[in-house]
Formats: sequence, C-alpha cells, structure tokens
Amino acid sequence: MNVADHLVAFLGGLGVKYVFGYPGSPLVPLLAAMERQSAVQWVLMRHENSAALAASAQARLTGRTSVCIATSGPGALNFVCGVIDAHMDRVPMLALTGLVSTASLGHWEFQDVNQTRLFGALLDRSAECVHPDQFLALLRNYVGHAQQNQQTVHLGLPSNILTAEIDARTSAFHLDPQRLPAPLQLMPPPDPALDVVAREIEQYEQPVIVLGRRARGAGPAIEELAARLGAPIITSLDGKGIVDESHPNVLGVLGIFGFPAVEATTQMLQRADLILAFGVDTLKPFLTDTADLQRRRLIQCELDPALLTPEYNRVHALLGPLDAIAKGLRDRITPRTDRPAIAALVHEREDFLDSMHLGRQPDDHDLAHPMTFLLQINHHLDERTIITLDTGAHTVWAAQFLQLTKRQRVLVSSRLGTMGFSLPAAIAAQLTEPDHKVIAICGDGGFQMVVGELATAVQYRLPIVVIVFNNGVLQNVAVQQSASYGTTMQNPDFVALARAYGADGAVVDAGTDVDAVMRAALAPRETPFLIELRCSPDVMVPISKWEHLRERLSS
Repeated sequence: MNVADHLVAFLGGLGVKYVFGYPGSPLVPLLAAMERQSAVQWVLMRHENSAALAASAQARLTGRTSVCIATSGPGALNFVCGVIDAHMDRVPMLALTGLVSTASLGHWEFQDVNQTRLFGALLDRSAECVHPDQFLALLRNYVGHAQQNQQTVHLGLPSNILTAEIDARTSAFHLDPQRLPAPLQLMPPPDPALDVVAREIEQYEQPVIVLGRRARGAGPAIEELAARLGAPIITSLDGKGIVDESHPNVLGVLGIFGFPAVEATTQMLQRADLILAFGVDTLKPFLTDTADLQRRRLIQCELDPALLTPEYNRVHALLGPLDAIAKGLRDRITPRTDRPAIAALVHEREDFLDSMHLGRQPDDHDLAHPMTFLLQINHHLDERTIITLDTGAHTVWAAQFLQLTKRQRVLVSSRLGTMGFSLPAAIAAQLTEPDHKVIAICGDGGFQMVVGELATAVQYRLPIVVIVFNNGVLQNVAVQQSASYGTTMQNPDFVALARAYGADGAVVDAGTDVDAVMRAALAPRETPFLIELRCSPDVMVPISKWEHLRERLSS
C-alpha cells in the first residue's frame, strides 16, 4: 500500500469517522485513498480555518483525536487560526497539510512555505515528512503525543511521499492504533490526602467553587459539595452546562474581560478567602485583583499534574478523576447550616432579572430583546441539545440567560476567543451526534466570517439551527469607543441568504411567536434553519466593566 492508503487505514483504526478539510493538488493522492474506503469520510468545508475549527470542536466534544487537512501554501496559512485555537484549548487534534514534492521544497517554488517554521513556532510538535521511511514513526509519535498530552500536532506530507509505497506489515514501526499512548488516567487520591484537604477547606469562612470544562461529569457531586459548604459555584464559559444552573448555589458564568456580569459575583469573589478549582484553565479572574496580585488562597483539583497552574500559589492540589475528588471531599465536609450568602445571591439574581425586564427595553419596540428571546428558548433545550457559542456580545447574553438545567454540552473557543467558531463547530457536532439538537449562537459579525459553511451544512444535510444576533454593530468594540467608528455593518437579509444556500429560516422581532419559530426550527428536517434575531445596537450587554466604561465615555 502507499502512504496515503496507510494513513487513511490508520485513522479508521483510530476511530476517526470524519476528516474536515479543503483540497489542493498535493492532496489528490490522499483524496484517492479516501475514495477507496468507507470508514473515514471526507467533509468538504468552505475554508481551511473552518476545517480546523470544526475538528477542534469535535475533539472538545468527544475527547478523542480529531483530524483536519489543508493544502500547501495559502491553505496551510489559512489553517493557522483554527489550529492554534485547538492548541490553546488543549484538545487532541492532528492537523495534516499537503506540501510540494520533496525535490521542490525550499526552492521558493509555487506555494512552497516552510510549514515547520510556521507551525513549529506555535505548536510543541510540527514536522515535514521528507522520506517514506519516516512516515510511520512520525505518525505514531505525533498521534501518540496528541492523545497522551491532549495537544494539537502538525504533520506536513509532500505529494510524492503520499504516493510512495511502504510495507506496513514488515516495518519496524508497524502501527496498532489501539496501542498508542492514551490520556493519563490517575486513580482517585488516597483517603489521607482527602482528609487533609477537607480539614483545610473547613478552616475558611467563605470558600467559592469554580469549575471549567474538565469537570464534565462531576457536576452532581460538585453541587452536593457546594451545598454542604454553603459555597457558591462560579463557572468559566467553557464550563457552562456542567452544573444545573437552577441550583441555588450556582451563580453563573464569569463575564468577559475577566469581570463578572452580575455585581453579586464581584462581591462574592471579593469576600472569598478560598478558591476551590475543578478543571479550570484560566484562574486569574478568580484569584487576582485589578493589579494582577493573588488575593485568595487556592486548592486546585486536576486530572493530571501537567494541568496544574505554574502562575499562582496553591495551598494543596488533588489529582485524579474530578468526580471522585468532589465526592471524597463532600463526604468529609461537615454541613454548614448558616448560608446567608446563598440566600442573598438568590434574591439578587431575582432582582437582577427584574431590573433587566423593566429597565433595558429597546427604544425601537419592533426589535427583539436578547434576554427575552433567550429566556423563551430555554424550555426547548433538552438533555440532548448541544450549543455552540461564537465570540461577541451575544456570547455574554447567552452565558447569562441560557439557563441550562439538564447538563447540556456547550462548545466555545475559550482561550483564543475566535470569531466564526460556532457554525463550523455546529457542523462537527451534528455529524458526531446525529441524534442531538445542535444550536449555533453567533453574532452578525462572526457569522459573516464563515457564512459559506452554510453550504457545507446543506450539502451534508445537517439540521443545525443557527441563531444570528443581528444588531448591525460590532458591539464589543463599539462599546469601548466614545463615538462609533469602523464598527457599523450593513447586513444582508440573513434569512434570504440562508434560503439561497438551500436552508430555511425565520426572522424574530418583538412581535414574533418565539415558541412557534423554535418548533419549526427543531422539527425533523434535513436542512439547516437560520433564525435572524433583530435587536437594537443600543441594548447593552450587562457587564459591570462595560457599564462603568460607558459611563466614563459619556461623561
């Protein structure tokens, strides 16, 4: 068999079902190899960045290695943002790129880019395979590294290497996908370690529990631990949906720029003397003040030692399955009967919602209010719903007012904050979980960066729902200006655009029956459904920092 055939067979043995990519001449042998089998399917995205974002989202969803492919030259360059998005969020992804033939490498010929320098400056592992005898060892080492360390790796494949013949049966580097390194699976901490940490926690007056995406599956145990401690639970954005957001101890998501959206969160963090963290990537907003100085003690719970923060001092660390850690601490904590902080938070949350209803209606009463819309769609989101969020003002609306009570999955570009993430992510999620409802929530700016992916969703008959917040402005930037400049957009009719691609859709404004639209969107179908939410640019996202900034700019 040739290298291309072996690569595809190996990916199939690894459990890869979909490869997201955009072709080019160097990749023709690889496409031919994929055509000769049926286990691994090619998904033709409309841009290389979207291919990387889709694979990145799939790895987030499954925890398994995903694959994306781009061609040489501009294809590899377009690939960069999505590849780095995956790398920064620590997801296992294999990024493959085509290269000109080995005889043409380094001669500044057509579409010849030094890809190892390009990706090697950003990733821990990047290589170009320049001889067939390298291929099997590189594939073994790089996929093993991605799986064991939950990292993104890059491998460049020249066109003549893909067509080279190899004998995988007699090679010293024969690959069995089932024998590659897997993520480290630690045993639960020993009882004496849990005893020490539980006694430490009980010394603090106001502990706060924070959690991120690696706490997936530990939500019920964390809720029970919080109830015994009388501690609020705050999540990072990528941790949304892990705990039941109707639980009285759940305060919500920490807001953008590291500032909470509700003043109660700010006050609670200021009073906290201990942060108990479960699977959180970015601890800075929970631990520090505006001068970036650590003000609160930290006990960190993580899956393996490589995930422990190198930035902040820890009182203790517990390593192992986070669900087992939370249960072990729960069983050792003496219940606290006095919970004034939790009662105060419940009342403040109710007051906050009331103030939003009364004081933030758009001046144009024909336009929809983002909060009202999101609160109305909550009961359409069951336990088999996957939500993909883009980056923008709409993200914060969704973080605050999507009330996820059934531990629904939420996929988001966490560290890089990539605009245009949600639509490619929704495509990957629907292919991976065809029996789930998949809803992409995006702004008019981010959506138009990847609007061509509607064609992908139509081509593969994916019934995703795409909600576009159309306020005609890049609000995250405009809110920081004294006068709007360079941030106003002239938008198309998004529903007409969706129909031109072969999808369907509906406009939602102040008078729309939202329940009827959601029923239509989620009805059995084989095409995407786009909801254009027409809202006012003057309705501001409720974020403490932005509120104060707007006051300063207007005074």
